[in-house]
Amino acid sequence: MARVFIDTNVLFPFSLMDLNLSLAADYVHDLVWSERLLAEWQRVIVREGHRAPEAAERIAAHNRTGFADACVPEDRYKHLLADLAGPDSDDLHHIAAAIAGSADTLITWNLADFPADILGAHGITATPPDPYLCTLLDQQTTEVLATIRRIAARKKHPPLTPLDVLTAIGNAGAPAFSHRARQLLLDPAA
Repeated sequence: MARVFIDTNVLFPFSLMDLNLSLAADYVHDLVWSERLLAEWQRVIVREGHRAPEAAERIAAHNRTGFADACVPEDRYKHLLADLAGPDSDDLHHIAAAIAGSADTLITWNLADFPADILGAHGITATPPDPYLCTLLDQQTTEVLATIRRIAARKKHPPLTPLDVLTAIGNAGAPAFSHRARQLLLDPAA
């Protein structure tokens, strides 16, 4: 099972956050996160006007509770920071947490801030969400499609079908995954 650290920039739009958290809840991949990551997400989501502070706090609290065992405390990774170099100090904290949490994949839109040589030395690969999700779909087709169906089943306001969920995921930046999953839902022999 893949062990993933998901960069802040992949946790919104919410369709990608929901998919990745649901995949973790369904034991399709194993999630690693840090309190610093979640705090950064809260700041950004409020600053960008995607959620009010109270709503962002509720979502973050839900994630803290629901995925508490996946949290890598700062005291487990802060000693690694002195040996890391990169263009963004916040991302160095993410790299250190991914290392301490034994992640094998760091999912991000911003590959430039996650040097391949540093990650590779620790057995971690950085990848954007779309190729990661496509690989996961290829490796665990039944499980990923079940997660998509489960996401759709819990959407009530408004109700969504699995195809609606995939449309949102495609629009959020994972079009190849969305297309392939749609094909498999419509024709499992595809």
